[in-house]
Amino acid sequence: MILAGLTAGAIAAVIAALVSLPLHSPVDIAFNSATVTVAALVVGVLSGFLWTRFAGRMLWFLGGLAGIFLVALIVALAGSVLLERLVSFMVPLAAIIVVICAALTPPLAAYFERSSRLEKGTSGLQKWLPAIAVIVALAVGIPLMWQGDAESGELALPPPPTAAPATAAPPTAAPTAALANTPAPTAIPSTVASATAARPTAAARTTVTATPVPAKPTPEPSPTSAVESSETEDGAQSFIIGEGSEITFTVEEELGRSPIRFDAVISSTGLSGAANLDGQPSVVTLDLHSLTSDQQFRDRYIQSRMFPDTPEAIVTVDQLPDLPQSFFDGQETTGQLDGSLQIGETVTPLVFDVTARKDGNTINILGLTTFTWEQLGLAKPTARSVVYLADEVRVQVLLIASAP
Repeated sequence: MILAGLTAGAIAAVIAALVSLPLHSPVDIAFNSATVTVAALVVGVLSGFLWTRFAGRMLWFLGGLAGIFLVALIVALAGSVLLERLVSFMVPLAAIIVVICAALTPPLAAYFERSSRLEKGTSGLQKWLPAIAVIVALAVGIPLMWQGDAESGELALPPPPTAAPATAAPPTAAPTAALANTPAPTAIPSTVASATAARPTAAARTTVTATPVPAKPTPEPSPTSAVESSETEDGAQSFIIGEGSEITFTVEEELGRSPIRFDAVISSTGLSGAANLDGQPSVVTLDLHSLTSDQQFRDRYIQSRMFPDTPEAIVTVDQLPDLPQSFFDGQETTGQLDGSLQIGETVTPLVFDVTARKDGNTINILGLTTFTWEQLGLAKPTARSVVYLADEVRVQVLLIASAP
């Protein structure tokens, strides 16, 4: 009964797709809830074929399904040479799918066989049940494929701090009984009041002159640069890069003989340095040996072959341009910065698209740029497992810098 196996595979697909979410996929674009769903449906069809082929002989049927699981295990072990975590992802899901198909195919086959002997209405349910089960499985598996756990090179500025709620003014103390019973002062004639106001006190007589001195006009503030504005606000001109800073490098890659290309993301939080608003160069240092990805093979290659004797990369921006006052008021400011990247003796000019915002004594900077291996003076990385690597590398750097 092929339809019985297909129905069992659809049920297994729903369960396996949900179980796959917390598992760490080696490559989300190839191993996700949608591909798990399709695989479960294929195993279900094979399960139905085995049940029909062996005419209900349980041991042969179970042996055939055990063979399917063995094939999945061999594929996972062989593929783990190229993709880490492939075994821990595939094997549990294969076991779930095979066990569910083994448990449900025989009773479903008996149900379909029995219902086909009854009246036409029941036979109609038998025909529609597999289709409904497959539709439900696809409706669950396909939308969940976007819930993968692949690393992303996308960074963003942190949300602006929430303004503290205004503190209510303390209530005015109630007047005492004595004050409340004090009689109100009598009205003072206007002539006496003006004379009294005109007569200075003893302490002030020495400064009062007969001729009133006209008040000096308040000088208009002269225009200042953004750097001067920052200095007058809180005096901070140098901001130290610290916790929360991160950099990502994203490059398109293809592994093995797979036709699928995906983004390889290498990231690091090993950033230090300072952003200066006083005209001095801003320098950011990256620890190259702290770069990590989702593949240990790639990480070892970066440390031991690409940068074995070059532990640091240095990004320098000679001078920040004048920033608008809106930046210091907590609004995002965008623009471009000319900088340079130094790795070893090679200095590469780069242009960063920058978005920045100042939150009190902290400035947040998001920079985007691209470079090619040739620009850095590096040979394109090669490995037996890598059949394609793009020339262009996308860079995103998030700097969280605070006043010392």
